[in-house]
Amino acid sequence: MRLARRQADPLPRHDEIDALLIATRAAASQTELDSSLEAILDAALGLLGGDEGSIQLIDPATLTLVIVASRGLEPEQKREVLSLGHGIAGTVAVTGQSLLLPGAVDIGRFSGHVAKSRKIYSAICVPLRTGSETIGVLSANKMRPGTAFDEENLRVATLFAETATLAITNARLIAESARRAVEVELLRGATVRLAGSLDIEEVAATILKETMTIAGTDTAFICVTAGDGGPLELARYSGVSRDALRAVLSAPGFRRFTPPQGIKVVADVSADPALSPLAHNLHGRALALLPLRTADGRSDGMLGVALEEDLDPEIRELLSAFGIQAGLALSNAVLHREVSGREEELTTIITSLDLPIIMIDEEDRFRSINPSAALMFRLSPEFELGQPAAGKLPEEIEELLLGTGEGVDAELAVVVGSEERILHVTAATAATGRGPGGRVLVCTDVSARRELERRKSDFLAVIGHELRTPLTNIKGFASTLANHGARLRPEMRDDAAQSILQNGERLERLIEDLLYVSRVENHRPPLHLAWDDVVAIAADVVASCARRHEGRSIVIEGPGNDLPIYTDRVKVEQILTHLIENAVKYSADGTDVRVRILPGEYTVQIDVIDAGVGIYSGDLERIFDPFTQLDSTSTREAGGTGIGLYVCRTLAQALGGRISAESVLAKGSTFSLVLPRKSLDDQRS
Repeated sequence: MRLARRQADPLPRHDEIDALLIATRAAASQTELDSSLEAILDAALGLLGGDEGSIQLIDPATLTLVIVASRGLEPEQKREVLSLGHGIAGTVAVTGQSLLLPGAVDIGRFSGHVAKSRKIYSAICVPLRTGSETIGVLSANKMRPGTAFDEENLRVATLFAETATLAITNARLIAESARRAVEVELLRGATVRLAGSLDIEEVAATILKETMTIAGTDTAFICVTAGDGGPLELARYSGVSRDALRAVLSAPGFRRFTPPQGIKVVADVSADPALSPLAHNLHGRALALLPLRTADGRSDGMLGVALEEDLDPEIRELLSAFGIQAGLALSNAVLHREVSGREEELTTIITSLDLPIIMIDEEDRFRSINPSAALMFRLSPEFELGQPAAGKLPEEIEELLLGTGEGVDAELAVVVGSEERILHVTAATAATGRGPGGRVLVCTDVSARRELERRKSDFLAVIGHELRTPLTNIKGFASTLANHGARLRPEMRDDAAQSILQNGERLERLIEDLLYVSRVENHRPPLHLAWDDVVAIAADVVASCARRHEGRSIVIEGPGNDLPIYTDRVKVEQILTHLIENAVKYSADGTDVRVRILPGEYTVQIDVIDAGVGIYSGDLERIFDPFTQLDSTSTREAGGTGIGLYVCRTLAQALGGRISAESVLAKGSTFSLVLPRKSLDDQRS
């Protein structure tokens, strides 16, 4: 289609500019689509002098036209639904061709027309198109005799239709992808639709279509390359065969046609080996080649356009200007694809990491919160992204994240929920191509590592003391026997030998405890479950401990009858022995140690109660950790490796039970062992 020539009596230029400005502002605004289209229609009718008009969109589900903006129509007309192919608007929607009816309109000649209560003296109907698709129409009518639309009015209506199309396209893009915030700068004339998409294939198709419109031809092609001299990425074409275009693009001499500036016209393509495959499609027409360059002059592609006649200066200038806009649009699409790909890769990497990672933008708003960070800091990315980060994190973490230091590393004790964590935190400025772009914070939870280091330190301290004491005794008594044994009285030699034996046994127990801890930390203790009497088990342990500690009162309180339990007798005996020995060790002579049995329906509780020194409430949870010894003088004097209670807890858990402690300073402690009475299968039945 050739560009429409101006009529003898053109519209006032300043009126046209004012109306177009109003329409372009409406299309670019963030208001509701219906309001934008109403504003565009108002501006169009005002400039065209139309008495009534409407913008109608195609409903793909029903293949009908629905009025979304109107002026001058009766209420019942606004509710009309027009089938495609019926009436003026339906015909334009199907054909995609504009209609100019300068005289009195014979509605009856259009299929499926709707009768009007008033006569139409002139009408314009222009399709709204996106790429190759018609999405609706813009219509304007003159209802007074003696007035009529002309070609100039048709050109102006087409501009407003393009503006309306851009408004619709923008609204649909925003609705389809909330992540993408595309600010569209409207382009007049043939370049207006280029800002409607950042998809490289859609942009290429739009460039091809608009180029053919400007040049008034139906034959053109566009090829997109990966930078100067790069491989072909995609090609779109019209009026040429696929095989012919492929032969041209793969020809070694084709790249020499990329002109440094402006347009290169090849009058006879059949005379050039690289372009000759297109001769059959061009039918003797000349070929104009136009480079698509980025802002820095890099070539991202080329346009080829068949010329119907000599390229006059006006069309050359318009094509050159359009080529600049097309190159920028193509460059933006390529950049958008690259950035989107990198952002997706970065998001995938950050999301998959177990390390808590938080990113904020330059205005200290959350930009990214990976699942590990959301879990640790009780954040919900769905609600927090885009919101200020201040006040949402522990104070120490927030100071590092919102600070300005480069490569800040710190190890912090942070309370997360109700639990204290030891975090190694790194915070740094996140640089972008435009400069600083916010901050990124990465956390590593080193709580387990620090706990392991603490246990290692405690282990070395305890083992050093516990090994040194018996070894010193053994060495001393052995030296006495070796140097003076012959002169010692028999009872003194017996005492020395007995001391060596006791300290050797103490070393043996220490080694056995250490080996047991090593086994249970790597493997679950093996169980030998059977039905047994828990009262009998406790009575046997009490009797055994009483023999070892003559003079101490160790009593048992419980039911007189049997109390069956499905358990591992040896493991229960081991737990009770540890608890009773501890009670004896940390209570004074002359006080009782009581073993109380409390039967329940599904469990049995065995309490070991002493009247000893007691334990601080803050130490009650810690006493079941391995190699833990409390700092009080009395407990230090008692000695021990600090693994007995850890062994008890491990065995209780293996048996399906639990162990806990209660204590009052200077009044004593109660250790409670709770065990299931029946097997798990029996409890279910």
